[in-house]
Formats: sequence, structure tokens, C-alpha cells
Amino acid sequence: HCFVLIGALSASPPARAQSAAESPDATAVRAWLQEYEASWAAADGARMYRAATDDVEWINIVGMHWRGKAEVVDAHVAYLTTMFRDTPMQLLGIDSIRPVGADGLVVVARWSVGQFTTPTGHVIPPSEDRMTLVFERSEDGLRLVHGANIQIDPVAAASDPIRRDAQPQAE
Repeated sequence: HCFVLIGALSASPPARAQSAAESPDATAVRAWLQEYEASWAAADGARMYRAATDDVEWINIVGMHWRGKAEVVDAHVAYLTTMFRDTPMQLLGIDSIRPVGADGLVVVARWSVGQFTTPTGHVIPPSEDRMTLVFERSEDGLRLVHGANIQIDPVAAASDPIRRDAQPQAE
């Protein structure tokens, strides 16, 4: 398999016909992400990880590391029914899809997440997050093996040394 990069594919409504130029992997990834988004909106943690391996691992936005489908689902159920209740999340785009080995994919996706309040009472403003997801291809479609979610820090991003328009921030 060769390296595939799909530059900033925009999110699309489920009813939109897929582009003829979109690869089968991109179509499958987009469908998985749209189901994840719909599961979030329904506050259904079990549904979110229906298409995951039994030994899936998840690292959340603050570094908690959950191992196994039962832990991953339980943690998401706990948060979706409390601090993320009614918090909108929307797919912004797919930054990249990279085949790994014969049956693996590494995906980077961006999300918009609405404001929420942590269990300790801190109000977290709306943000953009970046998720890295590792999938294995199976006869039943993509199955999540590992995920990690990171909140994008807009102040730090403005100083990204790789971006041409990065400007150092005044202190």
C-alpha cells in the first residue's frame, strides 16, 4: 500500500453523494466518523464503539488512558451523560488517511466541540480538537483499535514553526 493523504476533506452530511474521486478507505473513514458524530449527539457511548476491537484503547483530551472496549465505553457513557450532555460536536474534516501494513489505517480528523463544564466546575470554551485514530480493516468494515484526542491550542498553533504564516506571539 502507498501513502495516501487527503488534504482537509470537509465534513459532509450523510445524504451527500460521495465524490467519485474519493477512495474506498476515505469513504469508509467518513462513514465511521459520521456514525461517531451521530453517536455523540445521541449520547450513546456503546454505539460510539460498536465498530471497535475488544482490546481498543483510548487516550482522552486530558491524558486518561482507557484499555479495552468495556473501559472505553463506560468512560464515554459517564461523560456523555454528565459534562458532555448537550455539548455539540461536529466533524470539521479529515486531515489525513495513511494505510499501515496490509490492513491498517491511521486517520487524523478535526472536530469542533462546544462549551462544557468539567466535573471540577471549570468552564471549557468551544474548541477545535484533533483526533488520531488507528483502524484495522475487517470483513465488517473499519474497526477502531486506538484513538487519541487532543484539544488544539490556538495560541500555540499561531506559533507553529512549520506554518509559513506563523507569527511569534507577544508576551
